[in-house]
Amino acid sequence: MSETTPAPRAYVLGAELRDARDKSGLTLRQLAAKLDVSHSVVVRWEKGERVPSTESVAAYCAVLGLTTTARERLMRLAREAVSEPANTVSVGPAGEADQLAALLEFERIATSITDVSPILIPGLLQTADYARAIMSTGIPAGETDKRVMMRLGRRELITRRREPVRFAAFMLEATLRQSIGGPAVMAEQLQFLLEMAERDNVQVRVIPSSAGWTPAHAGPFVLLEFAKAAPVVHLEHHRSSAFLRDEADVTAFVRARDDIERVAMSPQDSAELIADVINREETTP
Repeated sequence: MSETTPAPRAYVLGAELRDARDKSGLTLRQLAAKLDVSHSVVVRWEKGERVPSTESVAAYCAVLGLTTTARERLMRLAREAVSEPANTVSVGPAGEADQLAALLEFERIATSITDVSPILIPGLLQTADYARAIMSTGIPAGETDKRVMMRLGRRELITRRREPVRFAAFMLEATLRQSIGGPAVMAEQLQFLLEMAERDNVQVRVIPSSAGWTPAHAGPFVLLEFAKAAPVVHLEHHRSSAFLRDEADVTAFVRARDDIERVAMSPQDSAELIADVINREETTP
């Protein structure tokens, strides 16, 4: 990656170009030769580090024999990526799809992810039943199952054997005492939290009620950090999401993360509290 974090739509465009080439069976060098460009140029296109011109995208699509619909979508993404601002907001199904694709790319190359989730258990640490309980309202059953499986699949980032992402999860104490999905679902979810917290690359930390107001109370956010690029902040709300890359805005969230770290319970104390909540629920008549 370059020292400047690529924009979300540049990532989406690059990922789709790479996927189309992979499906065609052409190697990077073979495609570069057909386009009469340097191999490194194609690499940067597919990583989202450089946005190709619409002419280059059209040539790329022609070489791969893509459909008119696919070509028009990729050219639209190229036009949007060129003028994309540092901070981007997407609303509705189409915007959600693009933002999710960008988020998956960011997660894939992140070295560290901090998820501040004051109301819910952080997504990457959710069990299937807990996630299904959250997603079940207003979503067709088939779509719910698909989304749950996608969320569980993303957990591979922190469970893989080779270079797993460092993951820090912060949640308010009240989150542990909710009854999302019912007592059995919550008991399984809290037990799973304890299991994940045992991993060397995972921190689960609870913000105690006694801490009073903290930046976490202002709302959830995810801070993604990279080895060779500036950090990115992802915000998500009902049917909308945003990426922040502006330096001043991201710095404010880094400071918020630091403030939350100072008031949150230690990983050990957090684990003891979670275990205590589980035991209390099991012994309650």
